[in-house]
Amino acid sequence: MKFKKLLLAAAFCATSLSAAAADIQLWQLKGGSLDLDKGWLTAMKDVGTKISVPVPVYVIKHPRGLIVFDTGNNFATSDGNCANYWGQGLCGAFKTTQTRDEIIDRQLKKLGYSTEDVKYVIYSHFHLDHVGNIKMFPKAKHVVQKEELKAAWWPEKFQRAAYVVKDYDETRSFDFMELTGDFDMFGDGSVVVLDTKGHTQGHQSLMVNLKKTGTVLISADAIYMADNEKGVIPGITWNTNESMRSIDRLKNIRDAKNGTLWYSHDPVQFGQNNHDKPYE
Repeated sequence: MKFKKLLLAAAFCATSLSAAAADIQLWQLKGGSLDLDKGWLTAMKDVGTKISVPVPVYVIKHPRGLIVFDTGNNFATSDGNCANYWGQGLCGAFKTTQTRDEIIDRQLKKLGYSTEDVKYVIYSHFHLDHVGNIKMFPKAKHVVQKEELKAAWWPEKFQRAAYVVKDYDETRSFDFMELTGDFDMFGDGSVVVLDTKGHTQGHQSLMVNLKKTGTVLISADAIYMADNEKGVIPGITWNTNESMRSIDRLKNIRDAKNGTLWYSHDPVQFGQNNHDKPYE
């Protein structure tokens, strides 16, 4: 009898996951660009090489509610106004080259949604190119690791530049879901937050299981680009050992599930992906 119940439970879980996956759509969109020294992404490799990298944002249509994963650079840095918001020093290292139309609110509008339609905003972390437009979603539930919130509000000295506090200085009253590790958003395995600390104390990645595409692992800054997957240490990292462990973890999950791994700032991979229609 006990074995039969286990079989029924397993069948129910598989059916629930299949049903949920059938209704999920995932968009990878361009939330702007950054011009920077590649050495920031690949420590001791190609230092001094200037590159332009995409800043992806993601929209997930789920039966339980519309999700945004990361919100990109603040809209105020658009159309050549980087220094007016971030300051000349920061823009000297990370210059935004985005247009206002690339910002998440207008990207949502192109898909037929508004910021008010978003039920959940999940953040990989609170660096300037990921949390920039948090204030556009005052009514959403904001999903972040508890350790990341601590780091964002009181960053260590060597991390301060990447946290632009005015991006989120008026969000204390927001509805935060504070996580402490992995979390299955809807209990069906369709959208799972993965603890991938290393880049920051509370960095997290996202696993999305789709009916046609299969498993997509959105690494965010756990893996900047293909060089990091091949073993090149990330240039900006809170803890190198944890960063390399998280890279291995994402690779292992990808291989086990025969899935796809998306990097955060790889112009080659981003250019090969589809941005005009959703992954299903």
